[in-house]
Amino acid sequence: MTPPGPMTTEMGRHGRLSRRLLAWFLVFSLLPLLVTNAIGYRRSEGIITRLVERYLSAIAQVQAQHIRDRTDRALLLLQAVAAGNEFLAAGAQRSQGLPTGAMGEAASRTEMERLLRRKLDELKLFDALYLFTPDGRIAASVGLRENLSTALPAHEAAGSVSAMLLSTPRGVRPMFRLVVPVRGPESVPVAFLAGTLSLDGFRDMLQLPDRLAAHVESFIVDAGGRPLFVSHPQDSVDYAAPLVTPLLALPDGAYEQYRAADGARVLGTIVALPNYEWRLIAEVPADEAFGALRRLGSLALLLELLLVAVLIGTAVVVSRNVVAPLSRLVHASRRVARGDLSVRVKDDAGDEIGELGHAFNEMTTALAETTNDVRELHEREIERASQLATVGELASGIAHEIKNPVVGVASGLDIVRRRAGTDATLLPIIDEMERQIRHVQDAIQELLTFARPATPAFAAVSGDDLAERAIRLVQPTADKGGVRIEIRLDPSHASVLADAEMIHQALINLLMNAIEATPHGGRVDVYTRTSGDWIEIEITDTGRGIAPEQLESVFKPFFTTRHTGTGLGLSITREIIQRHGGTVALRSRLGEGTTVTIRLPAHASGAAAASQEPAK
Repeated sequence: MTPPGPMTTEMGRHGRLSRRLLAWFLVFSLLPLLVTNAIGYRRSEGIITRLVERYLSAIAQVQAQHIRDRTDRALLLLQAVAAGNEFLAAGAQRSQGLPTGAMGEAASRTEMERLLRRKLDELKLFDALYLFTPDGRIAASVGLRENLSTALPAHEAAGSVSAMLLSTPRGVRPMFRLVVPVRGPESVPVAFLAGTLSLDGFRDMLQLPDRLAAHVESFIVDAGGRPLFVSHPQDSVDYAAPLVTPLLALPDGAYEQYRAADGARVLGTIVALPNYEWRLIAEVPADEAFGALRRLGSLALLLELLLVAVLIGTAVVVSRNVVAPLSRLVHASRRVARGDLSVRVKDDAGDEIGELGHAFNEMTTALAETTNDVRELHEREIERASQLATVGELASGIAHEIKNPVVGVASGLDIVRRRAGTDATLLPIIDEMERQIRHVQDAIQELLTFARPATPAFAAVSGDDLAERAIRLVQPTADKGGVRIEIRLDPSHASVLADAEMIHQALINLLMNAIEATPHGGRVDVYTRTSGDWIEIEITDTGRGIAPEQLESVFKPFFTTRHTGTGLGLSITREIIQRHGGTVALRSRLGEGTTVTIRLPAHASGAAAASQEPAK
């Protein structure tokens, strides 16, 4: 399988950036719109819900009042027949075997039924009219004489309306009965005039539209919640079972959203019918109440989808104008990283992308120039290093060849000194010759040390011991130059893993440099301390200091600011410290003095042992 090439990778990155841009476009463009639409939709839904509740409650109240008015009108018509009708009162008494006088002789059952038939035809409202006595006997009846009820009304002194369920060929259906009292001579009810209405007759009496406002549906329910009347005739209504609605368990005036028996969601309210034990439920389908809002929501969704399409197109344009130049810039940067400094990008666009391309071209040009300069400098450094290596080898060979003759000359001087005795003329000359020979020997030793550094022999050694030993060796030189040496040791007495002789040599070099740079009456401070996992030895003098422009060169071989010396002391010191895994830092201010800090890794076991010494 062939691995993907750079161009494939760039295309993949380009695609990911384009997708991120599209995502950000969608988030920052659609999110506020979606949030605004959602909040607006919910607010509108709440407003419509409150309006529907208010208007539905008002409609229910109007319908309830209308039902009461129509029922009261029917009762008034029935009362008009019974009120002051001595004929019916006498006939009712006669049917009970009570004395009635002359009127009772004429009020036979046949005559009463003839009167009731005439009234039934006049009223054109009831299915049947009948007269029954308080003891439950029917004195006269006309019309549909099936299922006539002689139950006494709840309030015998006033008219009443009741309903009962009857089995018919169409199933269980309610039948309605209107009852008014028939009063005798002393205004005492002696009988009751009743009129029956079928469901269709009751519907004709109420004269309610099938669905008020074309959408509102009304139900009259009894105390048990069974439907007695439905404004829209439905064969599927079960009049024997309570209506499926949570409103039955709520107080009058309650408002609720729920699912009707057919599963449709409706908004409904319930109110009481004044003076009756019935209640009225008014419902409106939720689709009708919120239909316009939902259509508006669908339109908003369509517009949002169109906006998404526009945003996708915008993202494509942005990808071509922004992402593609950036992708080319990344590809060019990778070529620069691989060493191709000749690469350039188009920078003719008059926007930030063009400025970025122009800056990139300037950077690659400057980088190419800098690389050439560095290459030339590197070549010069390599050439100088090669020269130094050659000089070092040559110096090492010469020093080795000179070393033995110098030793011989020094031995010869000892013989000359013994033979010269106390000759005042020769002794000063011999002393000067010995000083010069020692100087030559020291220079030869430094050359050999620099050219052929020894391998450290590591062992645990106290940092304080190293500092004290070096100070003891240079103390005579300091006293002779009038320089005071002060030392402050690390109280933990931590150890380092080092070659004691090599570190001793490095410290001697630094102390001698400090003493020689410090004028008479000056001071050299030596501090040892523990800093984390490091042991630090700091040497500070109050000498003349080093010029800032020379600080970068003091560690270079053969560099010196004095008229004497080889200039190898600091180079050898840094080489020794680096071989021990440490560092050498130098800071100086001209006219104030110089501080050299050596940092060496602490020896863990030695440090732990040292920390336990005070407990002994």
